[in-house]
Amino acid sequence: MNRSLTTIGVVAFTAALLGACQPRRAGVHPSTANAGTASVTSATPIAPILSLKRCVNLGNGLDAPSEGEWGVILGENHFSTAKAAGFDHVRLPVRFSAHAEQTPPYTIDAAFFARVDWAIAQAQSQGLSVILDVHHFNELTDDPDAQTERFLGLWKQIAERYASQPETLIFELLNEPCKNLNPVKLNALHKRAIATVRASNPTRIIMVDSYFWANTNYLRTLELPNDPNLVAQFHMYQPILFTHQGAPWMDPEYGTVGIVFPGPPSKPVQPVEAAQNSGWVRDWLKSYNTATAAQNPGGPKTIREEFDRASAYAQSSGRRVYLGEFGAINNADMTSRANYLKAVREESERRNIAWCVWDDGGGFQLLKPQEKGWVNELKQALIP
Repeated sequence: MNRSLTTIGVVAFTAALLGACQPRRAGVHPSTANAGTASVTSATPIAPILSLKRCVNLGNGLDAPSEGEWGVILGENHFSTAKAAGFDHVRLPVRFSAHAEQTPPYTIDAAFFARVDWAIAQAQSQGLSVILDVHHFNELTDDPDAQTERFLGLWKQIAERYASQPETLIFELLNEPCKNLNPVKLNALHKRAIATVRASNPTRIIMVDSYFWANTNYLRTLELPNDPNLVAQFHMYQPILFTHQGAPWMDPEYGTVGIVFPGPPSKPVQPVEAAQNSGWVRDWLKSYNTATAAQNPGGPKTIREEFDRASAYAQSSGRRVYLGEFGAINNADMTSRANYLKAVREESERRNIAWCVWDDGGGFQLLKPQEKGWVNELKQALIP
């Protein structure tokens, strides 16, 4: 995830994609409408990725500009609490770009690298697999041409440092590619980055995110080499007007609160003024207020459509897919948040897709490491 969001390009998404294009703290996730992708009516199971099933993100810690700046400092309890809750792996977002030199060989700060070593060791001491994720490399998505060599230099160091680690350490090349790192540039970057990693890690699992914040609509644009240990990753925050309602880093049209899941609501939601002035938001809320449960955009239908696209990609490409993030902000009521997590989790498991819920220690918090506990309603929705 990212830290803030400003919506752009609404006109470009009149028929399909609606969304935003700035980094954000908890998730820049485009809304999807009428994507035009054929529905997959049967949930063909996805081949497993090692023994991965259930995961929690440890967000806003090592991916903050500096650890603690966003309110999270990782401790032993993060890992022991995740294990006790029933998770079998963690996703570790890391902002390597904030701790590396700007000139070749782009050396990563030794103390920061040691901190990442510590986090991986803590997970392994609990029997947790780890997805090591290069997160918030905003300079790269702003100016891919200028930052490509630095990105490759970072991955050369990361790959060589962890080459002797067991296969339960997985690499994720780049969280949520977006903005100027378009599919053409992203495919070229993936090709070079994969080759860089494979020089020292010939068989390690590598995850690659699709363009537009790991959107399912862009899975089909991925062009990857013939490598059985490459896994495509997507993120799931649809319907975004529910999952990000009233989020302070979102634009004003996302300010309508009181949206429940699943829709329709017992009493129509009244859009804020900015929502009324945004065509796609106004139309979505009108449908949410009036459509039946079976057709409601704020219900299971939207979730199924997202997973249908992921399943269609897996079937057509022969590749495994992984759900790297999903969640709902605490501006939504607890029952709706639990309903949403349960619906996403069940749809993912029905298709044998391993999943990782987003936890940022704030509005998307699940674990309570200082208390060695968790938000029980949300945990029950994920791990009954």
